[in-house]
Amino acid sequence: MNISYKQYYWRWIKNQFFLFCAMLALMTIARLAFSFYFGEWVELKTYFSLFRSALFLGMRFDLMPLAYVNFLPFIILNLAYFIPGKTIIKVVRVSVISLLFFGYLAIVWIYIFDYAFYSYFQEHLNILFFGFFEDDTLALLTSVWKNYNLPLWLSALLAGQYGLYRFIKLLFSPFEFDLKAKTFSWKMPIIFIVGLVCLPFFGRGNFTRLPLSLEDAHLSSQDFLNKLSLNGVLSLNRAIKIRMAYGLKDVSYLRKFGYDCWKSAFHHVFGKPPGSDDFLRSIRAKTAKNEELKQDPPHVVLVVMESFGTYWNSKHSSKFNILGSLKDHFNTGILFNNFLSAENGTIGSIVSVATSQVIRPGSRFLSESDFMKTPLDISGHLPYKNAGYETHFVYGGKLGWRDLGKYLTTQKYDYLWGADEIKENMPELNHIDSKDLGNEWGVFDEYLYTFIEEQLRTATKPQFFLVLTTSNHPPFDHPSSYNSLPLEISSEIQENLTVDNEIAHKRFMGLQYANQKMGEFLTRIKSTALTDKVVLALTGDHSYWIAKGVGLDEEFKRYAVPFYISPPTRLIPKNFNPHNFGSHEDIFPTLYHLTLSEAEYVKLGDDLINEEGMAMNSSGLFANKDGAYHHNSFWRWEVDKTLALREEKTENPKLKELKLKAESLIGLTDLYLKEEKKRKRPDAKNDQQ
Repeated sequence: MNISYKQYYWRWIKNQFFLFCAMLALMTIARLAFSFYFGEWVELKTYFSLFRSALFLGMRFDLMPLAYVNFLPFIILNLAYFIPGKTIIKVVRVSVISLLFFGYLAIVWIYIFDYAFYSYFQEHLNILFFGFFEDDTLALLTSVWKNYNLPLWLSALLAGQYGLYRFIKLLFSPFEFDLKAKTFSWKMPIIFIVGLVCLPFFGRGNFTRLPLSLEDAHLSSQDFLNKLSLNGVLSLNRAIKIRMAYGLKDVSYLRKFGYDCWKSAFHHVFGKPPGSDDFLRSIRAKTAKNEELKQDPPHVVLVVMESFGTYWNSKHSSKFNILGSLKDHFNTGILFNNFLSAENGTIGSIVSVATSQVIRPGSRFLSESDFMKTPLDISGHLPYKNAGYETHFVYGGKLGWRDLGKYLTTQKYDYLWGADEIKENMPELNHIDSKDLGNEWGVFDEYLYTFIEEQLRTATKPQFFLVLTTSNHPPFDHPSSYNSLPLEISSEIQENLTVDNEIAHKRFMGLQYANQKMGEFLTRIKSTALTDKVVLALTGDHSYWIAKGVGLDEEFKRYAVPFYISPPTRLIPKNFNPHNFGSHEDIFPTLYHLTLSEAEYVKLGDDLINEEGMAMNSSGLFANKDGAYHHNSFWRWEVDKTLALREEKTENPKLKELKLKAESLIGLTDLYLKEEKKRKRPDAKNDQQ
């Protein structure tokens, strides 16, 4: 029998449509599973009509990647109808099977990554996702291996992939064909036209002037319901666009926010016109004269703790002892809880802390950008170095991580200490079993603090330390010698977790260990001769995300980290506002005014002890005592709830001023970096030679 492609056309077109509908059904089932796993049933029932709208909108979003995957196979199936010859059957079959399999496979894996990402960050895929490839990927995979039954999951996924391939291959089998389909049928052009109309419609989401976009997912003030309709493919597409728009191109943030002149932005940030026409000179400030600090300068230790978030710290109780011995220290000293991390990943935050500036949204982190070889006068340790201090950066992991060591070398630290350098300097660590010494991310915190304590004890000059810890990080290991404290996960806490009880307990144990060892470090300092000689400050690199039900009204809680200062009694300020707002760029200005006399520095942050601050996070959240701006809306603080927000229906002048100040600060930060790079271009070239 002389079989032609026409005899396969109808069956293969129907099978493509069947596969399209089957994938849409699976994606809808996955969204329902997402709803019930990450959402709260009470909220879904209360807002059932919105829940249905979100599911329908989600189906429209799912149709978009499905349309892209199916468009080319559909065109091939139809155009091949007019091409004679038996060879076309094999060519069409192989082409369609390959395109559909790899297209659907990509969707499946992006969905898996999106769900895993959401379980940790409570956000769909965003620019933090690229950190998986830019970070220590092997260490990340090792952590996943320790926390999850990876062989089982991979086996199941690979079996599923193979099943998908066999199923698609079966649908486009060469063994079943239509004996009647030998002549041209007018149904064929009708199907072709319908497909040409429907697939672009599904791909755009509509035929209006603007296609369906992620902004359309904002259905209400219920944050989870807004996120419910989104999918990983569209979220990843947006992240890639943001990365390309800001990360690779030269963007003027001042112009982006509507400024033609930096002086207007300066006025919005500082509340006064600049004192000079020279921008770099106008942002310089100086601490007050203090003879005591001149005669007896304190050592300064600034610790950035891994995943040290306010949200879970606030759940501390005698039965859920998450703070450990750090709790007693929080009751003394200076504690700011209305404080945000600059970024929601470690590398962005540590660079922001080290260089005392806000994050420019969407831009590459300084240590991985074209500023990586530019020494910055705003680097936080420089006023200490200029005052005669020895400056150290201490990291529990390897200095090669994300090229952090190279970047800080450019910033001219006197000493850089990573895991290898610490172990070399502390030969006693060689006698500790590797599992009790650390993991793939670095040495455990207690050894880090022992190293710093010894450096302080034997110092002959004032010392400055910037420290980054690693212990409270997946896989959340700790030494076998650690005596854990009560950590009872109540039913109330358990109901709000996005991970199972076993993983949650490991994560909470990691946080408890980190807090306990920091508390013990503080206790040792205060009980020795160092008590009157050390100012210790600590904050978190980002918060700790394993809670569901944290909506837009609690967005501040989601990203909040503490900023705590433990000064000697002689340096405790008489007055300060513990409810002041701030973020990472404010840490060094605050410490300068507390610890340095007549020190000049570049000021792009506030002294939180003496100035009214503002909190900023790279997610676009800005906040102060009057309220907040985020998700393109203005919010006021609820009177009877801690750090809870209520959306304003009308534009508030004070909150509008907050938004202008925050955007102006981002613009000035961008201008500062470019001016520094221009001014120090010869230095940068020499570094590269």
